[in-house]
Amino acid sequence: MAQFRKRFWKQVTVGPVGESGQQGPLLDGRPVKLPAGGLLAVSSPVLAQALADEWQQIAEGAQFTPDDLVLTRITGSYIERILPDRAAMEDVLHAYGIDDNLCYQSDAQDEDVVSRIRAWAAEQGLHPVVTDGLMPLEQPAAYSEALKQYLSGLEPVILGALGVMVPITGSLLLPLALVHAVISFDEAVHLAHADEYRQLEKWGHDKELATLLEKRNTDIADALRFLHLAQGRTLNS
Repeated sequence: MAQFRKRFWKQVTVGPVGESGQQGPLLDGRPVKLPAGGLLAVSSPVLAQALADEWQQIAEGAQFTPDDLVLTRITGSYIERILPDRAAMEDVLHAYGIDDNLCYQSDAQDEDVVSRIRAWAAEQGLHPVVTDGLMPLEQPAAYSEALKQYLSGLEPVILGALGVMVPITGSLLLPLALVHAVISFDEAVHLAHADEYRQLEKWGHDKELATLLEKRNTDIADALRFLHLAQGRTLNS
């Protein structure tokens, strides 16, 4: 159960945090401390401003939970989990990659979108085995090693975004294609949940399922927003 806190600060500004030239939100002049003791500090000025805006939007005297500070939560995980030990995240992503949902073909999938992802993956030297059956696939050792090499070369901020997206989609290749602009956001979420959307089309509106899909898609969008801001890109760039 999320723990409620109450806004205690009067003013939110952006300023230097730490000794490495990074910036972050300042609450009445003080930096935000993360759960493990680190400070909320980033190299991207646009991300620092977006983090400050997130803290500012909490109304005076209002209660809030970490769910109200989405960018802070993703950025904090990036700072305290990925930067100190990126290998641990690479291992998690690799495990999804060798049993990738995208390798199990379904009639509900948009074949044009799948083909674009596979063509892009092949350009990266990634050639997974695919099946139209239900039995678990065993990817060859060469593919496993290629995935490890590919993940080791990614920017840490991309690992941070993938750490949110991959468990939601059950796929590594699909979010990789999204963050590299091979496919659009709409294409990504409809492919990720192709069977669920097919179910909604066939059986009509299911409020519980629709709410679940909306939450998943929002989480993917938040992770993509974090990545773009961390890379110094505005939402319109």
